[in-house]
Amino acid sequence: FAVFPHGVNADYRILMDGMLLSQTNIGNHHQVRVLAATVLFYIPLVRELALWTGCVDARKSVATRLVQNGYSLLVLPGGQAEQIQTIRTKEVVYLQKRKGFVKLALQHDVPLVPTYVFGCSDYYNTSHACLRARLWLLKSLGICIP
Repeated sequence: FAVFPHGVNADYRILMDGMLLSQTNIGNHHQVRVLAATVLFYIPLVRELALWTGCVDARKSVATRLVQNGYSLLVLPGGQAEQIQTIRTKEVVYLQKRKGFVKLALQHDVPLVPTYVFGCSDYYNTSHACLRARLWLLKSLGICIP
């Protein structure tokens, strides 16, 4: 599943997991994993919440191994780049440099199910204060401060 857009926070993903999976016929819902930013697994409590909700590290090697073992993946392709540039009340998807999930699906001959979540950019007020510094943090350290 490719879920768009990432939005300021992907917490809606946790809330919609049951609804999304109940609308599919993939059978065993325990065979679905959600790709999440590596940095999340270094933060206590956030790591536990991520693992509890079926998240795994979004590295290519992890995703490949899961697909090879028969798991379905839920990915938010826009990732941190989309997260940091979310503007309240605007529906925008950032995909220009986000094609790895498509390549993975093609290489392993698995279906790709695009899913769009309307209104997730309206959850929070967003600010572009210190945007330059936040973009530097994202590019240099992989840390996103929305």
